[in-house]
Amino acid sequence: MKKTAIQFSIMSVMVVGALALQSFQNKTEMKEKKVKIVVVEKTSEIINATADRVWEITGPGFGEVGKWSTTVDHATISGEPEFEGAVCSTRSCDLNAKGFSSINEKITAYDAKNKTLSFDIVEGVPGFVTRAYSHWEVIKVSETTSKLKVTTTMEMKKFMGGLMGGMIEKTINKTIPLIQSDLKVYAETGEVSESKKARMASLN
Repeated sequence: MKKTAIQFSIMSVMVVGALALQSFQNKTEMKEKKVKIVVVEKTSEIINATADRVWEITGPGFGEVGKWSTTVDHATISGEPEFEGAVCSTRSCDLNAKGFSSINEKITAYDAKNKTLSFDIVEGVPGFVTRAYSHWEVIKVSETTSKLKVTTTMEMKKFMGGLMGGMIEKTINKTIPLIQSDLKVYAETGEVSESKKARMASLN
């Protein structure tokens, strides 16, 4: 009898545990279903400049993006850096991008050795966007050439994400190549692109 009671208790514990696990999985799946995720990853053409040169612009030059990028009219940095080698903790940008006017970004990862950085957009995105973040990686191709890989992720509330996600993804798909093209010109020549020149002229 005692053996049967012990076996019954063990089985009860196992059943309760299995039910609890299933409940947790169901809640996790429900939560995941409420979020639409858009990921856009693009690698630039060959940049005829060293990886060090490109990193100098994108890493230590994080706050100077407004000087060369058509999509950014003006940028300022603030906050003590939280990562070794970084020049700040946050960046504010006035944008030239459809659907966005200004954003604030916070650096979440910075690795000068591997020439990578990540940042979250903490202000300036539509209310249905629950998180927006980007990862930049400078890739060494040869001693004199490199590439820039950019991965941007948008997490959105399921309903509005379903309605507006396509438009946002389209905007990102246009914006990243423009940034990479502007960077290529600036890294190779020290001059801004024709697109950036036109934008600057339109603001004067």
